[in-house]
Amino acid sequence: ERNHTEYLKYEGPTDPTHTGSLGNTLSYKGLHLNVFLTYAFGNVVRLDPKFKAYYGDMASMTHAFINRWQAAGEEARTDIPTILSRRQYATNNNLRYAYNGYNYSTARIAKGDFIRLKEISLAYDLPTSLIKRTPLRSASVKVQATNLFLLYADKKLNGQDPEFFNIGGVASPTPRQFTLTLKLGL
Repeated sequence: ERNHTEYLKYEGPTDPTHTGSLGNTLSYKGLHLNVFLTYAFGNVVRLDPKFKAYYGDMASMTHAFINRWQAAGEEARTDIPTILSRRQYATNNNLRYAYNGYNYSTARIAKGDFIRLKEISLAYDLPTSLIKRTPLRSASVKVQATNLFLLYADKKLNGQDPEFFNIGGVASPTPRQFTLTLKLGL
């Protein structure tokens, strides 16, 4: 019996081996700037299959096909497969599986490493001289943004969020949130 696992190549773990966060607050004369970063490193993600055996009116080709193999000798310049003609498919039923060799190859693996700007906020404490004639003991205003963007991710991901590759690719990205807070001390 044939061992079908002999062709497999281990590319790395799908879960990050290192995760963490860094945060810091800088304060100066009533202004408080808070920056919070999260990161994960040490994993790989398999990119979604991009190439199909057949394309029609309802299924367009990706822009990656621009760099496809088109003539003999170009395999040294690109690893993107050629587009097969309808006639080639008609004469060989096995060609419908041809793109799986590329879709599930090491060429479709990306690093899952990322650094995310998770939160940034700027707060201002109103001076007591401004609020001394009011019933307030203190007052501050804060603007805050959460989940703004990735500072670093593998370019092969083309802007896709590496945190969502292991959940089937159907999840919505984490939404950006913007908050304005008014804090009053009585």
